[in-house]
Amino acid sequence: MSLTETSETARLAKLFDYQILDTAPEREFDDIAAAAARLFNAPMSAVSLIDRDRQWFKARYGIGASETPRDQAFCAHTIKGDDLFVVEDATKDPRFSENPLVTGDLNIRYYVGAPLITPDNQHLGSLCVIDSAPRAAPNEDLRNVLTLLARLVVRELEIRRVARRAEHQAKMVSRRTEAMVTLAQANSLPEIAKIVADNTRRLAIADVARVSFGHGTDAAAVVLSQRTEGASLPAIPWAALDSALGNRPAGQPLAKAPADIILPSGGAWLGVRLGGPGSGSGNAVATLQVWRRLTASFTEMEVGILTDLARVASAMVGRLPAGS
Repeated sequence: MSLTETSETARLAKLFDYQILDTAPEREFDDIAAAAARLFNAPMSAVSLIDRDRQWFKARYGIGASETPRDQAFCAHTIKGDDLFVVEDATKDPRFSENPLVTGDLNIRYYVGAPLITPDNQHLGSLCVIDSAPRAAPNEDLRNVLTLLARLVVRELEIRRVARRAEHQAKMVSRRTEAMVTLAQANSLPEIAKIVADNTRRLAIADVARVSFGHGTDAAAVVLSQRTEGASLPAIPWAALDSALGNRPAGQPLAKAPADIILPSGGAWLGVRLGGPGSGSGNAVATLQVWRRLTASFTEMEVGILTDLARVASAMVGRLPAGS
């Protein structure tokens, strides 16, 4: 597998989705690393994850450092393939003979790593075994068991991801209910806009939420709400996106801007046109737009929450007297 720029972006996105980097040691991962070392009768082993510029150890046995530069990591080579990566004597391998992990205190000579491959075939890192003395390549039984242990590492990552997502969704459902109740009590356009914008941030859906209402020419309300106050934000063509949303049916979310509207790279945008009197007519269009730095697409639940907020907001606008 060649790590092209596109595949590396997808690989890193998957790694970040597990939210495992820089977390505290956990017994399950420590036990797997220790089992790998005992299996090979080796002094060192690690569960290594390859970040953008570093190799970080979720678990380590016989290794003092918690991370190394990526360009020194043997495991950065392991993630390029589906099979074990083996180095019998690093001093005789031109790829590693001058590596600081070989010439320095760690004194690596022997390395064998099994890639950590996710269910959707992203290579996150490796479960590796290390020795300071040269050794022969492992036999088939050792290779099979190390591969199995690597699968157990990925299984532990999946368990945590699923549990975290279930907890997050439960919180989002509860907060969505609270947001709807609060929204139903709003008495003005600015109040409606603020409630919608604040709740997209509170639900961690977006970094920026913008709400605009077209309710006649004298009562347009706009709220620009940031999750991190003072953070620098890219220029987003809100007005052009308003116009694009004006051609959409109310309540139908749009997750991709028209080709002639250039959005900042490295982020995700979603917009919904609101219904209600005045929206989509005259000089203003009533919209809810959100943008976030995460490149991951909005989930079905997130889209549902935004759509629900838009529907309730539209209903409230329809109940307000002109000029509210």
